[in-house]
Amino acid sequence: MIAKVDFGDGIPRKAAIGVTEEKVGKGDIVIVHAGVIVSKLTPESLWEQLRFFEEILGEDVRELATLYDNILKLSQSIKARS
Repeated sequence: MIAKVDFGDGIPRKAAIGVTEEKVGKGDIVIVHAGVIVSKLTPESLWEQLRFFEEILGEDVRELATLYDNILKLSQSIKARS
């Protein structure tokens, strides 16, 4: 099966649904590697990932936080239209 995925630039791209055990739907946040959806994220796990990056990098990750916030808003917008 194939899904359309927006990587944040507004251009839908095809990605194979295959590795993740979870069902994916419109507005879900996913991790794509080499054109294959490998995982589905919850909003909580997205923010947990951000905290991990901040801890590991030891740097200010405000730009990444803004990107993650935009991803969540896009996800919510898509789900609301479905």
